[in-house]
Amino acid sequence: MSVRAEQELMAASERLNRELQTGQLSQIAANSWRRCLQLNVDPSRHVRVDMGARELKKRIEAHQDLVTVATPTMENIYNFVNDSGFQVVLSDNHGYLLKVLGERKTPCPSTLARLFPGANWNESLRGTNAIGTCLVERKPLKIHASEHFFEENQTLTCSAAPIFSPEGELLAVLNLSGDHRYANDLALGMVVAGANAIENQLQLHRVNTKLYASYKYSDTIIQSMSEGLVIVDPAGEITKINQVGARILGVSAREAIGLHISKMFGDNAPVLDLLRTGIAYENKEVMLDGGQRAFYCSATLLRDDYGQMIGAVSVLRPRSSSKRSRCLPTTQRARYSFDEMIGDSDAMKKTRHMAERASRSLSTVLIQGESGTGKELIAQGIHNASSRHGQPFVAVNCAAITETLLESELFGYEEGSFTGAKKGGQPGKVEMANGGTLFLDEIGDMPLQMQVKLLRMLQERRICRVGSSEEISIDVRIIAATHQNLKQAVQEGCFRKDLYYRLNVLPITIPPLRERMDDLPALAKFLVTKLSGRFGKEPVAISSLFMRACQSYDWPGNIRELENVIERAMNMVDDGDALTAEMIDLDPVELPADHAIPDGVRPLKEVEMEMVVRALEMSRGNIVHASSLLGISRNTIYRKIKEYDIVV
Repeated sequence: MSVRAEQELMAASERLNRELQTGQLSQIAANSWRRCLQLNVDPSRHVRVDMGARELKKRIEAHQDLVTVATPTMENIYNFVNDSGFQVVLSDNHGYLLKVLGERKTPCPSTLARLFPGANWNESLRGTNAIGTCLVERKPLKIHASEHFFEENQTLTCSAAPIFSPEGELLAVLNLSGDHRYANDLALGMVVAGANAIENQLQLHRVNTKLYASYKYSDTIIQSMSEGLVIVDPAGEITKINQVGARILGVSAREAIGLHISKMFGDNAPVLDLLRTGIAYENKEVMLDGGQRAFYCSATLLRDDYGQMIGAVSVLRPRSSSKRSRCLPTTQRARYSFDEMIGDSDAMKKTRHMAERASRSLSTVLIQGESGTGKELIAQGIHNASSRHGQPFVAVNCAAITETLLESELFGYEEGSFTGAKKGGQPGKVEMANGGTLFLDEIGDMPLQMQVKLLRMLQERRICRVGSSEEISIDVRIIAATHQNLKQAVQEGCFRKDLYYRLNVLPITIPPLRERMDDLPALAKFLVTKLSGRFGKEPVAISSLFMRACQSYDWPGNIRELENVIERAMNMVDDGDALTAEMIDLDPVELPADHAIPDGVRPLKEVEMEMVVRALEMSRGNIVHASSLLGISRNTIYRKIKEYDIVV
């Protein structure tokens, strides 16, 4: 360091001690001075600290959102002080000035005191100053006249406040500087208010940016749909329509916004019934303009986070113009995905893994599992995750159709094939599923004669309608399901061996609920949320006793029975209460007369009484506290005390 620099540092140190003793220096400025003296700051380093125009442009571009948001606030402050010659300054978190409003009226003796974009007022470079010291202290402050480290800057009075991000990151400093002779006590408060306003605007700007990006993302998805989409508010006015929907309805997408749905569908628009009744519908045929415009329409209600109805969404699917397609009834669509496969038990993870593998293939799948385990859910999940997710998913319950009708149901029939046949004939489920997936539920109940015809279809990929000799090529992916043991059925001669091998390409076995009881809490919570949405109410809590009672049951009906029990209990619960053990109505499990109760298992009522007594003891007879511990209402605990004759 030069001799001149050492002399200046010594003089600055003596001045610091003198002004501290006389009370002329604030504590913040004193701390800043000490930091600079410890750094042995060389004043010669400060002759040129500004950056070039190109560097400044890049830095402003990097902080464009900050500058854009801060400018209106800076202009408001400047309009308030512009007659006094003060300057409003915005710096980044390194002390570089990004924007300066106003010019000083009194010339400064040195260029160091000038505030211009690109200059760096970091404390390590310019000593004590409002911007640099604010960056270090991270709080609002005022540096007045002689409190500045360098004499060249002591003609200034400066007030600065930090600007933080919502996460607490220091982003910038807002500063108000002017001639020290015109210092105003209101300046610091004005800067603090301005910094707070900029923080709020930055947060709002971030939210708006995210909302706009989210809107553009969802709008792009809606516009790229191959189906028409129409969204209406609770009054039936159109709030959103994509181009496909506008084309199907024969209107302009822009002009349709704000119109009532009856302007296009008429007063009997199906979606108006949905808004009145809340009953969703699927694949309802709609004909407009005297039958010149025909399409299929599905609709469901839209609800907010509180379950309140906020409108409805309709999906429109145009009908094909070919003769055969006009005869086709509406096809079913898969509603479920793998997200509905609830459970993290090892058995469920294995099932989900096999289902995901099956979705990446077009081979035939055989799903086996007890009734109520969710075989169709997995079948739909496989379809929706496969390359055929946009194609039809048609389900046939082989056990629900009589043997005489099963063939025509699957393969269709021609006009006049039998008494009662429709004019023009009728396509079968296989034709309806062409290009997509055919789900054959309860395949184990299919008659042997139909098994032969199904086998031929799988081998030849061709079918003949009943009463016709014309073969129709089909491209259908088969997913079969059964609750029976098909291997045993083959041995007993009830199921064809060759068809079994044709179906059992990708086998998936779904475990019964009793073998994955670890999944029961997650399943119960999922079902409560699902049913709450159906009932239009907030999800209710589940008490520990309710869950224990569920886990002590064998669940022969599996998830279907669990959903039935939870739905029954939810109809009994009052608002604000939880599902409790006494709400469970389970079918008793039949045990042999000589079947002894295993060790560690006790009757549910005995356990319930013990829990009530223990809760009352822990709460010293306080009914409110005891009911809170048990997760039941006060009325319920009073009823249990009376039922079990408990002395409180």
